[in-house]
Amino acid sequence: MLELAFYMVLEQKGKGGIKLPEKVTLSYLTHEALLFVASRCVPSELLERYKSPNMQVFRNVGNECFIRMPRMPDFDGFLHLDINEDLVYAVMYEVLFLLNKEPFYRNLALDIIAQYNANEGKDIDDVRNN
Repeated sequence: MLELAFYMVLEQKGKGGIKLPEKVTLSYLTHEALLFVASRCVPSELLERYKSPNMQVFRNVGNECFIRMPRMPDFDGFLHLDINEDLVYAVMYEVLFLLNKEPFYRNLALDIIAQYNANEGKDIDDVRNN
């Protein structure tokens, strides 16, 4: 899965001059990037219809549905990014933007989000089968 390579790819990109912060700080930055991506599209992994007592709502999307808050990533244990696999690179590029404020990375993240929105949240296999 892409999540497994997430930290390694960030580390590799970091060799170009970006120093990665400690894992706790990186978890918070990644969570902020998850929120950024979730604010610009409707990730099906976060889409809910029924609210459990301990679930936090991030934003409402209509038809009695909402996007829940993504879980905080844990770089010390098994990393699972709480978002669709199609959007993992958008999260990664947003983290890189947050680390060095280079607009190039924000634009890459926005391009991936736009592509996801253009496909109405369907991955490539769903698009081919319809």
